[in-house]
Amino acid sequence: MVKLSLKKILAKPDLLLMLENWINGLHISINILDKEEKIIMGDGGFLSSKRHPIQAGLEVIGWVEGDEKAAIIAESLSYIAYQELEKKLLAIETLDKYEEINFLYDLSAKISTCLSIEELGSLVINEVKNLVEAEQIWLMLINHKNGRLKIVADSHYPSNQKLSNSLIISHVLKTGKAEILNDVWENIADGEGNQRICSLICLPLTIQNKTIGVVNITHSKPINYSAEDLKLLTALTAQTAAAIQVAQYYDKLKEYSYTLEQKVAERTRDLEKAKQKLEKLATTDQLTQLANRRKFDQYLQYEWRRSIREKIPISLILCDVDHFKLYNDCYGHLAGDKCLKRVAKVMETIVKRSADLVARYGGEEFAIVLSNTNLEGAQKVAEDIRLAVAKRKIPHGVSGANPYVTVSLGISTTIPSLESSSKTLINTADKALYQAKERGRNCCCVL
Repeated sequence: MVKLSLKKILAKPDLLLMLENWINGLHISINILDKEEKIIMGDGGFLSSKRHPIQAGLEVIGWVEGDEKAAIIAESLSYIAYQELEKKLLAIETLDKYEEINFLYDLSAKISTCLSIEELGSLVINEVKNLVEAEQIWLMLINHKNGRLKIVADSHYPSNQKLSNSLIISHVLKTGKAEILNDVWENIADGEGNQRICSLICLPLTIQNKTIGVVNITHSKPINYSAEDLKLLTALTAQTAAAIQVAQYYDKLKEYSYTLEQKVAERTRDLEKAKQKLEKLATTDQLTQLANRRKFDQYLQYEWRRSIREKIPISLILCDVDHFKLYNDCYGHLAGDKCLKRVAKVMETIVKRSADLVARYGGEEFAIVLSNTNLEGAQKVAEDIRLAVAKRKIPHGVSGANPYVTVSLGISTTIPSLESSSKTLINTADKALYQAKERGRNCCCVL
């Protein structure tokens, strides 16, 4: 039985980094326990009475202790643990196949080098000719689908030649014992009497007491096949049977290897999709589906460094929904959530460039990073957002300043240098936003 260690899984640096990103992105504290309930990650403090199982298949290998958001991490770790289990099972299965094939190959250094039935058949026929006199040599295998014998190799006699000793072949298949007959002119002939056999040897191909086919050797003259001939041919057919099984396993292995590659590719795609999903989850605000504060911080630093390299301007807009606390108190938090979603949708509609970013900065506050945008361009974007929100006419009966939901916006623009900091851009935009509120809200200000 395959056993997985949650501790070993979590020891992988990439996974630890990913896990830290999940925790930071979800803004939660968790403890991770193994199946013996020993804490392997976390500070050990009492976080929640809820434990979310981490499963690999049907087996629970640990728990995530924390609030409802911790279930997301538990599900993600369960998926990764399942992938590890699948990899181990596939590796064990492949190893078993290879060990079995290697064992079979050891039976014969010569015959077992043949990896196809056709190549093996040609080799067997040549070996038989070296051992005894023969006019006709047939290598026949039982077709597992219909139970009938199929000729897989012969000594190149005319294809319309019929098999005359079918009764003897059936007897050998049934008993698993070789038959040798000499001088039987009057006993064996085909239905039309145009072929006679004087001498024959029919040998079973047996693996683990199971007959999988026969080697049929005949001659139209009295050869007097001997017990010594039978002994040598029996040794040959024993090796042949083993090699046939190896060749059949080899064909299956090729098919299996192809299937394994497909499975690995599929699992890799699934894991990559899961990784992308988790990364998106860690950088997306769950309410508005905008980028979250963590994503904002990362993106602002990235664009800040790019602006330094290219010596281009960068602008930041901070936007606040006016009197949102009063809105929440009057209409309720569900209506407040719906309001934030609608405002977020307006911003996404206005800010369309792929290089720009709209993020939920916190509470009812939003941030827009405008790459390679001067002050004039930033003012236009801010004013477009202000007008678009007002145009939605979302009722706000307790605003005191306007019967509809409005927004205030602070704008900051600069061309960064190595001596400057993105914090200055944020502080300037924040002061401009404060000034917009002081002026009565529903306006844009620049410092």
